[in-house]
Amino acid sequence: MNIKVGSIFPENSIYLYNDGIMKKTITTSLFSKKKVIVIGMPGAFTPTCSNFHIPSIIEQMSNFKMHGIDEIYCLVVNDIHVTKVWAEQTGGAKSGLKFITDTDSSLVNILKLSYSAPDIGLINRSKRFCIVLNNLIIKKILVEEERGVCDLTSGENILTQLDK
Repeated sequence: MNIKVGSIFPENSIYLYNDGIMKKTITTSLFSKKKVIVIGMPGAFTPTCSNFHIPSIIEQMSNFKMHGIDEIYCLVVNDIHVTKVWAEQTGGAKSGLKFITDTDSSLVNILKLSYSAPDIGLINRSKRFCIVLNNLIIKKILVEEERGVCDLTSGENILTQLDK
């Protein structure tokens, strides 16, 4: 699937962290009938994700809500246990940021937003991206082209893009 603005977000199984538990769910039931931001990140505990990306999103949470966003999701390709601990240790879960994991890379592969960097042990991980959805319809897509960079998908930039 080549995703583009105006297309429907695909249905796929993922795990959602909620109140200390990782629970299997479906993207369509999670994202339908609301305006959401899905932010893909290469992996839990990676330097850019943990030290910059997550904090930049947390910093803008209330501003996203003021722009009519119902929920913000952080998507990683990790096992459920690592994702759970990362959600708790970053303070993201406490801030209201929702954490989802695509354990087998199937969703990022469908979206054509996966990449591998075998030299550092990242295989079929998520590219760094942001997708804004309104009732499953893709309204905006931002994708970082360079590894370790978080400019287009920083909380500050995402916020400016909501007005465009």
